[in-house]
Order: sequence, then C-alpha cells, then structure tokens
Amino acid sequence: MRFFWKVYFSFTVLLLLAFGSFGTWMIQLTFEKSYQRVLSEMERENRMFQLSFEMNLNTLDEIYQNDSMIPATASSIVNNLSDSGSIYRIYSQEQRLLYENRSYLTLDDELRRTLESKEIPCGYQLLRIEENTYLLFACRSIINSRIYYLENIQNISSIYAEREEYYDWYTIVMLILAVVMTILIFIVTHMLTRSIAALSRTTKRFTRGNYEVRAVEKGRDEIAELARNFNNMADTISEKMEELTMQAKKQEDFTASFAHELKTPLTSIIGYADMLRTIECSPEETLEAVNYIFHQGKRLESLSFKLLELIVSDKQDYAFRPLSLQKLLLEAAKLTEVKRAEKKIMLRIRMRDTMIIGEKDLLISVFTNLLDNARKALEQNGTIYIRGRQYPNNYLLCIMDDGCGMEQKELSRITEAFYMVDKSRARKEGGAGLGMTLCNRILAIHEIRWKIFSLPNKGTSIAMQFGSRKETKR
Repeated sequence: MRFFWKVYFSFTVLLLLAFGSFGTWMIQLTFEKSYQRVLSEMERENRMFQLSFEMNLNTLDEIYQNDSMIPATASSIVNNLSDSGSIYRIYSQEQRLLYENRSYLTLDDELRRTLESKEIPCGYQLLRIEENTYLLFACRSIINSRIYYLENIQNISSIYAEREEYYDWYTIVMLILAVVMTILIFIVTHMLTRSIAALSRTTKRFTRGNYEVRAVEKGRDEIAELARNFNNMADTISEKMEELTMQAKKQEDFTASFAHELKTPLTSIIGYADMLRTIECSPEETLEAVNYIFHQGKRLESLSFKLLELIVSDKQDYAFRPLSLQKLLLEAAKLTEVKRAEKKIMLRIRMRDTMIIGEKDLLISVFTNLLDNARKALEQNGTIYIRGRQYPNNYLLCIMDDGCGMEQKELSRITEAFYMVDKSRARKEGGAGLGMTLCNRILAIHEIRWKIFSLPNKGTSIAMQFGSRKETKR
C-alpha cells in the first residue's frame, strides 16, 4: 500500500474512532447523570414517605396501631406528597399488600425478600416490563416491633428513550462528519505527502540517469531535511562520477600519451638502426645515426625510470626521518649541475636552514625535477633562485626562474602525466612529461602544500610550505 493511502486511512480510522468513542462516552455520561438524579429523587421521596408514615403511626394509640389503619394513614400521606407520578405501596411483615395508590402494575417481591434476609434498611431495583423500565425503591420500617415495607416505583423509560434519541442523532452526525472528514483528510494528506511524492519522482529521474535533477527544499520539517540530504547525496554522487569520468579520461590520455612517447623514439631508433644495417653510410652519417639512437635510448631510459618512480611512490611504506632542507637542495643542485653548466645557468641560494621530516631520496627527486624544469625553461645565461623563509608555524621555500613561463590555463594541467606545455622543446631537452606528476605525488605523500605561479615570458615560481621542526643559521 502506498504511503499516501496508509496516512489517509490511518487518520480517517483514528479520527472516526476518537469522535465515535467521545460521543458515546458523552451520551452515556449524560444518561448516568440523569439516572443518578432520578435515583436521588426517589430516595428522597421514599425517605419522606417513610418518615411521614412512622410519625403518623406513632401518634396513634397502641389500640389503633394495626394493619387496618394502614390504608387510611398511607392515603393521607401520599395525598400530602408532591405528585411525581410514583406508585406507593406498603407491605406487612408477612409480605401482604396493605396499601397501593395505583394497582395497574404487578411486581415481584424479590427486593423485599432481599431486605428481609440481609437486614438491609433500604435498596433499589431496576425492572423492565414489556417496553417500559421502572425503578423500584424500598425501605424497611419498624414500628412497635412490627415490620413494614414501604415502596415507591417510578417509570424511568423517558431517560432510556432520551439516550436512544441521542444515539440516533449522533449516528446521523457521525455519518455527516465521516463524509466531511474523509474529504478534509484526503486534502490534508495530499498536502502532507506531495513533497514525498515529488521527492520520489526526483529520485526516479536521478536513478534513470538525469544527474542534474534536484529535490525542491521547502520549510524546515523532516521532509525538507530529507530533500536537503538527498540533494547533498546527489551532489556527492555527481562529484564522484565526474571524478571517475575524469580519472577514466586521464587513464585513457595516459595510455595514449605513453604509447605515443614510446612510439616516437622507437620509430627513430628502428629507422636509424635499419639504415645502418642496410645502407653503407659515411663516417659522419654513421656517427649522426648512432648519436640519435643513443639520445633516443636515453630518453626511453628516462621515461622508464620516471614511470617506475610513479608506480613505486604510492606502493611503499617510507621511513620518514628528520632531514636538513638545505642539504637536500644542495645535493639536488649537484645532480643538475652538469646540465646547467651547458647553458651557463646560475643558481643563487638564499635561505636559512631548517629540519623537515621526510624521505631523503623522494625529496631529492622532487628538487631535482624542479631544478631541471627551471633549467629547461631558461635560455643561455639564465638564473635560478632558491629562497627560504622561516615563519612561526611553517617554513616557506620558493624555487624561481626568469624563463619562458606559461599561460594560466596550462597551470591546472601541469601535473597531468605526459602533459607538456611545449612538446618540441620538452622532447629536445629529453623530457617525457612525468616530472611534475611525480613531484605532485611525492609532495602529497609528505603532506607538503605547494603552488605554482607563472606568467608568459616572465618566469615561474614554485612555493612549498613545510612544517618546520628546527631552524639553524647558515
């Protein structure tokens, strides 16, 4: 069953039961009050009847206090009482009827026997005769050791008829109320559940592939909160799917780039090797072909080493230890010194040493790649600057050059595998587009924040933020 109908039927049944129970209770309460009122009035009348009867008999001489005087005395008393429509009767100790003011009602003597056997002074009994209901109230009176039973009887069918009339009217009211309530509850239920229905439709559209659809957020109730949670979930799923899509695209680009980077040098190597194998070349041509094969072989070797470092970097558990940042940079500078010397590139270092926590070989690889990239971006007689500054909670290191720089749109892709801003220059310098990817991976392992700033024909600056452990003066 749908949630709408569950809510609709639940509200309808509960309200009908509530109104029905309340109405029945009110009618019954009204009836009970009427019944108790009649019972109290009859008890008062019976007490007055008894008191008058005893006073009148006690005023007579003992010779007149016999059963023959009872009818006259009782008749005088009843005539003086208010006419409430009650039937008055007097019985002797032997259960013989001595007086009654009306004789059309025949009743049994069950109540009188109860008063006699249990010695109860007063009591009442409800009697149903044909279609009428009577209330019988009786008491036992003792005069000069003689017992009399005084009864008054009243027809109380009117209060039962009144109750039945209330029930009939309430049944009609309940039928009208049921129709009105079912309509109102239907409208209210529809208003309460339409947000859920809308959210359900949105969910179906989302599951069918419409990942841009979002639920409408209205109000501050639980349904609105559910809609907000759904939208947050949908945003997260969309982001994850975009990430997966981008990851798949990057994987495809990586594979295509890797195949291309292998194909280009291999084609040249195979071509020159085939030429040397099949054609008799001059010494100059042979030397040129051998040199080309050598350089392309070195390029393939560099590519394989870079790929190996990328694969291994995420799959090892490294032992981090305190290291001197200045010593790491000097070692990286020494490794790139020969290549810098070819272009007469100066390296200027101005920094205060600090101790960092990391893995030595990985960090040297980062600094070597960054210094080598700066060298490739510079022309003859260029300069690379290394600056370091200590702050209260961290250490900031910058590697800068005044080379060719790059466009802003290139910065977001610079860490992608095989991505090269200037492919011809990168291949000429022996690059494969993996250096910055490797740097990004290693810095992430060390949780080192970094950022690249660059302008065309102005140069590039790379800033790295280290958590400082200890500072020493140079």
